[in-house]
Amino acid sequence: MRRHLHQTFDSSSYDVLEANPWREDSKAVYVLTRRENQLCTMKTRMNRSEVERELGMLFSKGLKLRNQTKKPTATKFRMLVEDVRDGVLVFEDETEAAKYCELLQGGGQGCEGVAEVEASSVFALCQKMRALAVLFRRGRTPPLPESLKLNLSAKKRSLEDQEDFI
Repeated sequence: MRRHLHQTFDSSSYDVLEANPWREDSKAVYVLTRRENQLCTMKTRMNRSEVERELGMLFSKGLKLRNQTKKPTATKFRMLVEDVRDGVLVFEDETEAAKYCELLQGGGQGCEGVAEVEASSVFALCQKMRALAVLFRRGRTPPLPESLKLNLSAKKRSLEDQEDFI
């Protein structure tokens, strides 16, 4: 319970995004870089609810007879669909990005610097790479790198934990 609460608190400090949340073209954001200007990324798991809905509609159309004397009942098909991709670490605040880079360096995870980039360019690159953006909003305290790594790769829910699936 305590671990779950800590994970929830940590995950409230960032958003995992596929698309640019800003309308303006010239929003500056800060990304962490490794050697040879590679972006710092972490494996990120994302729920694919639209695929779950489609599969649910497709497979729940069949009927299941429980007993010949009773009416046929529709079966409810539920499937968990998640996607694991690279998550580019993106910050709204340059100072927070620099502090996080130092934390990564101290943990031996290879951050070499911070680069200022237009948000539209970051999201275009993410789309090209089929990556997600892990956006740290200004003023929110990001989790420690090890906690972030665990939270981003953790399953968001489990079929075994969901009683309505059984």
